[in-house]
Amino acid sequence: KPPSVVCHHSTYTASRSRNETPLLQRLRNALSGRHVNLIHRLDRGASGALLVTYADDDTNNDDDDDEENAANNATAVLTELFSSPRRNSSSPTSTTRKTYVAFVRGNGILHNESLPDRGWFVVTRPIKDSNGVTRNATTSFRFVAGQDDPRCSIVLCRPETGRWHQVRRHLNGLSHPILGDSTHGSSRTNREWKERRGLPSERL
Repeated sequence: KPPSVVCHHSTYTASRSRNETPLLQRLRNALSGRHVNLIHRLDRGASGALLVTYADDDTNNDDDDDEENAANNATAVLTELFSSPRRNSSSPTSTTRKTYVAFVRGNGILHNESLPDRGWFVVTRPIKDSNGVTRNATTSFRFVAGQDDPRCSIVLCRPETGRWHQVRRHLNGLSHPILGDSTHGSSRTNREWKERRGLPSERL
């Protein structure tokens, strides 16, 4: 998925009113009208690989029971595999981990502690969703590398729950917001990186 493209229309993204063409429609157009289903999603500003299935490959025989349909349904099986293991710990198939790579502001030092020296560590901090409801949220982080001039770090992120802007908000809570994040980052810093260092923020 290229950056600045929504995966599908939604009220939150207001993509219909902007006359945007979401990724699902682009795929349908490229496949001569054949429908596909998303197994997982990426935010509008994120770029990366998406896994999809052909909708007409899903077996759904009215004569079969629900358990057999689920076993033969490619979308259901892959969605289960990609679900967060903590939320589906009872399922033996939920072993897939999603790992995101983030480019953040900050040198990897927080309260005089080296975050890269911690290896993988867990942040558990409740987050309010778009409706103002507070929900538990857990993300694992690993700071791979950081530098002082300019201050920036590369971070691996593994969300264990799927809350609204979870990774971005947890990184901001660590005083290392994602560069280019206009919602939870610093507008001045983002502008400086874009103007002085040629960072295209829409590619993050």
